[in-house]
Amino acid sequence: MFDLEDFFYLSSDLFCIIGQDGFYQQVNPAWERMLGWKAENLIGHPWLELVHPEDITSSQLPTEPQQQLHWDSRYLHKDGSYRWLCWSLSTSQKGLIYAVGKDISQQLRRIEALQTERQSLYNLLNQLPAFLYLQPKDYGVGFFNQRFREVFGDPTGKRCYEAIAGLKQPCPECPTFRVFNSNAPQLWEWVDSKTDRVYQIYDYPFKDMNGEPMVVEMGLDITAVKKAEAALREREQELILKNQQLQETLEQLQKTQTQLIQTEKMSSLGQLVAGVAHEINNPINFINGNITHAKEYIRQLLKILQLYQKEYPQPTPVIQEEIEAIELDFLIEDLKKLLNSMQIGSDRISNIVLSLRNFSRLDEAEMKAVNIHEGIDSTLMILQNRLKAKPDSSQIQIIKEYAQLPLIECYAGQLNQVFINIITNAIDALEELHIKNQQSSCNPQITIRTELLNSNRVAIEIADNGGGMSQEIQQRLFDPFFTTKVVGKGTGLGMSISYQIITEKHRGQLRCFSSLGKGAKLIIEIPIQQNKRIKVNLLSKHIK
Repeated sequence: MFDLEDFFYLSSDLFCIIGQDGFYQQVNPAWERMLGWKAENLIGHPWLELVHPEDITSSQLPTEPQQQLHWDSRYLHKDGSYRWLCWSLSTSQKGLIYAVGKDISQQLRRIEALQTERQSLYNLLNQLPAFLYLQPKDYGVGFFNQRFREVFGDPTGKRCYEAIAGLKQPCPECPTFRVFNSNAPQLWEWVDSKTDRVYQIYDYPFKDMNGEPMVVEMGLDITAVKKAEAALREREQELILKNQQLQETLEQLQKTQTQLIQTEKMSSLGQLVAGVAHEINNPINFINGNITHAKEYIRQLLKILQLYQKEYPQPTPVIQEEIEAIELDFLIEDLKKLLNSMQIGSDRISNIVLSLRNFSRLDEAEMKAVNIHEGIDSTLMILQNRLKAKPDSSQIQIIKEYAQLPLIECYAGQLNQVFINIITNAIDALEELHIKNQQSSCNPQITIRTELLNSNRVAIEIADNGGGMSQEIQQRLFDPFFTTKVVGKGTGLGMSISYQIITEKHRGQLRCFSSLGKGAKLIIEIPIQQNKRIKVNLLSKHIK
């Protein structure tokens, strides 16, 4: 049978009964465990005696029968500190007040940590080269980053159609308006009449934490790309008019155009990744350096404490009471574990920073001998968030079967670009299969295998257990601008650029093996050492 008295005494929450005079009449043992106060310290004392002075006004007791109140206030711990407690109080017919308190200190600390992470995210968004704007349904002012302010000015106090287009009301032809009405993404271009700068803008729908519809608008300055495209188109017409025999050169220029577009995007990504790694690296080095000193200082302090315990084995009652209150033996043991945990966390961040720097490889534009396993691992680190389990999808398992390989002579940054294109496509295929088969119990996997084929050739095999591809798709897989993804999600350049990097820049092979329902496997074969005579710029060779 349920015993209310056991519930009162065994609960981890604070329970107390307060008289009409505002004095404690009964408290449970949780007061001593949570705040250090025994029953004899509280009974007969006023309720407000332990309340923080700034919280007294908001901590008044209920005065009406069956009245219920709730509030948060700070309560004095016996060690002199204050703890945040969440109180629920109600009055009985006899006028007694029943109060229940929960410790919410850790919850408040987590909220502060989330606020710090949010500010870090805002700082990162303000450093993006693209402008970003979050548009609410009412067309009021949403979040915008620093780049948006530079392009459009401060939109505070204006509707989005006023701040961006100078209109008095929403226009049905406005992409943002169409996104709200159709719930479909919109990709468009906008020319700033004041500066003649061209921006590629992508609007797509999403819902905020309250389920309210919003539109995210991102814009990137593509003026240089548009000028390059215009110049290439003009050059193309000149070549066609001059001589049909230059058709081969024209085709090469078109492929180079797609490579320039993708290279610019990858360069921006590499610079952003390198910048983030650099900014994280400085503070983590500071933390790493000081943890070692902190360990040594604490060790010395603990040594002094042990000497005191040895030389003065009978402490005064006050000291003995404090030792028991703070659980000194547990504190000493837990402090060592705490410092070791901090060291492990710091080392983990250092490894992440190293992976980011290895992935960007901004200082390795020339061909050099590298460990390609490091490039693969760095790519997986960059894509770690997409591999994790999500509410609507399972975790993607990575199976690595690395062989003993020598250093491979290659363009490391470009080879990393190939890895990220292929692995991203594999992730997309697995996610697409999960969407089509919501009840499927299959375990999504990506297997990465390396092999030494002979004395001067290696193979990198990347396979997934997704839905696979038909023969028709495989035949067009490496064609420029060919994609099976929805509009706005894929450009059709990734595999085309990867094929060029492997076959033209590294004298290798990139092949695909797949069938519907049995996943896909892409195999990269490249030489261990490149022939020095072919290291020429392909674009320059064809323009001459």
